[in-house]
Amino acid sequence: MTWKKWVYWIKLVVGVLLIAFLYHQIDQSESILAQLQGSSWTHIGICLILLIPNLGLAWAKWFYLLRRRLPDVKASEAWGSLMFGFTLGLVTPGRLGELARGLFFERHDKVVVTGINVLDKALNQAVIFTLGALALSIFAAGEGVLSERQLNLLLGIGGVLLVVFWTVLLNPGLITRVLKRFSRGPEDIPAHLAAAVENLRRRDILISAAIALVWFVVIALQYHVLVRAFTPVAVADSLQAVFAILFVKTLIPLTFGDLGIRESVAILFYGALGTSKAAVFNASMLVFLINFLIPALWGGYYLFRMRATGQRLTITLPGKKPLPESNPGGNPVP
Repeated sequence: MTWKKWVYWIKLVVGVLLIAFLYHQIDQSESILAQLQGSSWTHIGICLILLIPNLGLAWAKWFYLLRRRLPDVKASEAWGSLMFGFTLGLVTPGRLGELARGLFFERHDKVVVTGINVLDKALNQAVIFTLGALALSIFAAGEGVLSERQLNLLLGIGGVLLVVFWTVLLNPGLITRVLKRFSRGPEDIPAHLAAAVENLRRRDILISAAIALVWFVVIALQYHVLVRAFTPVAVADSLQAVFAILFVKTLIPLTFGDLGIRESVAILFYGALGTSKAAVFNASMLVFLINFLIPALWGGYYLFRMRATGQRLTITLPGKKPLPESNPGGNPVP
C-alpha cells in the first residue's frame, strides 16, 4: 500500500473515530436519535431544495470563468466537470480534489483548465475567509476569549492578509505578469497557468466573486434551516455561527470529507448560542449527506463513464512525465 493510500485511510479512520467520540459524549446527556426522530421534515426538505441553487450557483461561476478563456466550452462539460470534482473532493481534505476538474476535459489544455479551477476555488476561499474572519472576530469579542489588544492585533493581521488576497485576485493582469516572470518558456507550467487568466478582466472577477458570495449565503442558510429542524435559533446568530464554522473548518482540513472536524467546530460555535449539541450534531451530519455525499454520488456517474469509455484520468504537465492515473478506489490525485 502506497503512502497516499495510508494517508487516505488514516484520515478516514480519524474522521470516523471523531464522529464516534462526539456521538458517545453527546448521547450521554441528550439522545441524538430522539432528536433525529423529532426533527422537522419540512426544514430538511427545504434544505434539500436549497441544494439546487447551491449547485446551480457553483456551476454558473465555473461555467462563466471557463467561457472567458475557452469560449467553446459547453454547459454540459462545465456541469460534468463540476460533479466530477465533487467526487474527487469528497475523499480529499479541504476538498482539494476538486482541483482535478481539468481531468474531465479531453478537448482542452488540462493545465489551463486547472489554472481556471484554482482561480474558481480562490474566489470561494476569499469570500469564506472574509465573512468567516469577520464572524470569528465578533465571536471572540463577544465571548471575551481574547483581550482587546490581542483582538486588535488579530484584526490588523487578518485585515492586511485579506487586503493583499483581494488585491491580487482583483488584478488578473498582475497575476499574469507574475506567472510569466517565473516562466522559462511558452510550454512550462507558469506559462500555461498565466494563459488561464490572461483574458480575464476585473469585471469578470467581481461578477464571479458576487456569485461566490450568494453561493456562500445559500450554504449558510442550509446550515441554519437544518439546525432549525431540531431546535429554535435566531437567524442572525445562526448565520454568524455558520460563517465562523466554515472558516475554521477550512483551516483544519484533516479528515475524510471533514468528518468530525465540521461537527466539532459546529458544536463549539452553536454551543456559544446555547443550542442543543445533539441538534447541532444531527444538522452537521445531514449537511454532509446533502451537500457533499449527494453531489459526490452524482459525480460518480461521470467518473465511471470516463473509465468505461477508456479515458485515462491523467494530466500531463508541460515538460514533465504524466502524473499517475487517479484511483477511484483510493486517494485520487488532486
